[in-house]
Amino acid sequence: MKKRVLIVLLALLALALLSCSAEQPPQASIDEPVAASFAPRPSATPAPTPTPTPTPTPDPVDSLLASMTLREKAAQMFFLRLSQPGDEGEVGFTKPDDELKAFIEDTQAGGYILFADNITSEAAVKALTGATVSHSSVAPFIGIDEEGGIVSRLSGMDGYESQPAAREIGKGEPQAAYDAGSAIASALSRIGVTVDFAPVADVLTNPENTVIGSRAYSDDPEVVAEMASAFARALMDAGILSAPKHFPGHGGTAEDSHEGAAVSGDTPEQIQETYTIYKRLIEEGAPFILAGHVTMPDSAEEPASLSPYFLTDVLRGELGFTGMVVTDAMNMQAITDLYPPDEASVRAISAGVDMVLMPQDFSTALDGVLAAVETGVLSKERIDESVRRILQLKMDYGIIPV
Repeated sequence: MKKRVLIVLLALLALALLSCSAEQPPQASIDEPVAASFAPRPSATPAPTPTPTPTPTPDPVDSLLASMTLREKAAQMFFLRLSQPGDEGEVGFTKPDDELKAFIEDTQAGGYILFADNITSEAAVKALTGATVSHSSVAPFIGIDEEGGIVSRLSGMDGYESQPAAREIGKGEPQAAYDAGSAIASALSRIGVTVDFAPVADVLTNPENTVIGSRAYSDDPEVVAEMASAFARALMDAGILSAPKHFPGHGGTAEDSHEGAAVSGDTPEQIQETYTIYKRLIEEGAPFILAGHVTMPDSAEEPASLSPYFLTDVLRGELGFTGMVVTDAMNMQAITDLYPPDEASVRAISAGVDMVLMPQDFSTALDGVLAAVETGVLSKERIDESVRRILQLKMDYGIIPV
C-alpha cells in the first residue's frame, strides 16, 4: 500500500516538473542576433546653404558723377551758344567742321543753344546737332527758343511753317496751344533738339510791356495757365523738354531786361496768381523752369535769377519744384550791368540755379565757379547736387544712354 502511494506521488511530481518546463520561454542562443530594443536614430537635417548677398547694382548717375573731375562737373552747369567770335560779334556754327569739333572739345558744356544763325536746312541742322553730341564726352542738352510768333529760330529753315504768336493762340481754345506745341516739337525732334525754352508763362499785367507783349497768351492768369499747360504738354508728349519762363513773372515790367534792369510793378496778388500758374506746370511735370532777370517789388534790386529767396524759398520750397532751374541768358544787360561773368555765375548757383545760360564769357565764368569751390564760397556738394540733377534728367530722357 505504501509502495503504491509512493509511486503515485512520484508520478504527480514528474507531471508538475514537466508543466513548469513547458511554461518557460525559449532562450536565445548566444550565436543568434538579438533585435534592438530602441527606435532607429533619425538622420541629421542638412544645414541650409547660405544665399549669397547680391552685389548692389551701381547707380549709373553716381558712377558717372564719381568719374568726373571738378572742371567737368562745373562745365555741365553751363548752357552755351553754339557759336564762335566773328568780325561783328558771335557767328553761329552751321556745319560739323573742324572748328565746331574744337569748340565742343574745348568747352564740354552741359548744353548748347541754337539761334537763327545756326539754322539752314533741316538736314544741315541735324548734322550740326549730331556732331555736337558726338564730340561731347557727356551728351549735352540741345536747346532753342521756339515759342512761335516773333520768337521763332526755325523760321528760316526750309519747309518750316512758323506757329502763331501766343497772343493769337490765347484768343482760342487750349487745343490751339497744344497743336502749336505739337508742330514745334515735331520739327525739333527731327533736327536733334531736346529742350525748348518755352512756353511763356507770363501774365501781361502791364500793357506798356513790349519785351513780352505778344509773347504772352493773355492778361488773364487762368487763360495763361490753360494755354501754357497745353503747349508744355504737347512738347513733353513728343519727348521735348519744356522750360516755362520767365519765373517769377516778367509780365509786369515796362523795361526790357535785355537792355538793363527790368522792375516788375505786379501787386502781391498778381505775383501769387503767377505762382499758381507755375505750381500747375510743376505738378504736370515741367522738367525745367527758366528764371528771368526781372527785379520784383521789395527784392533789394537783385534780379530774381540771382535771388535765393525766389529760387530756393519760393520755387523749390513753396512751389515744390525739384527739377532743373536755368537762368535766362546771362549776357543780358540786366545782369552784365551789375556783375562780371564770374561773379554773376557764382551768385546764380548760390541762389539755387542748376544751369547758367549764355554767360558773357564762358572761360571767365567757369574759372569763377572753380575758384569759388576752392575758396569755399561754393561747396563741392552744391556742385554735385546740380550735376546729379543734370545727369539724371539726361538719363531719364535717353540723352545719355544707360
